Amino acid sequence: MNPSYIDQVVSFDEAPKPLGPFVTPPDRLLKGDPSQAIVNYVEELDGKFIAGLWESEPGKWKAVPGRREFCYIISGDVIISDVKGGQKRYKAGDSFMLPYGFDGYWEVLETCQKYYVILQD
Repeated sequence: MNPSYIDQVVSFDEAPKPLGPFVTPPDRLLKGDPSQAIVNYVEELDGKFIAGLWESEPGKWKAVPGRREFCYIISGDVIISDVKGGQKRYKAGDSFMLPYGFDGYWEVLETCQKYYVILQD
């Protein structure tokens, strides 16, 4: 392992990057037509490890099961539910980790902004 130094620390706040458009694939979209945007601050391991900022208007879609995702909700209101009917609601200041293989849904109730860290296939 090579050493890292302070100039390699990634700050999401000190140097904000512009968000770019993000579109949920139609086969995963279940409700609404939310305008979404995203920016990766970190992209490593050939895109398998990413971290950044995402925002979305209200809507509902199928979660991506082939990943682990840590989320910190900056603003908004979301419900994360599974195919068995279980659900949890998260608002600004909440954080959670979706496990690998999560079989469920994202539903944005109020325009949401989150930080994410994802490890994916």
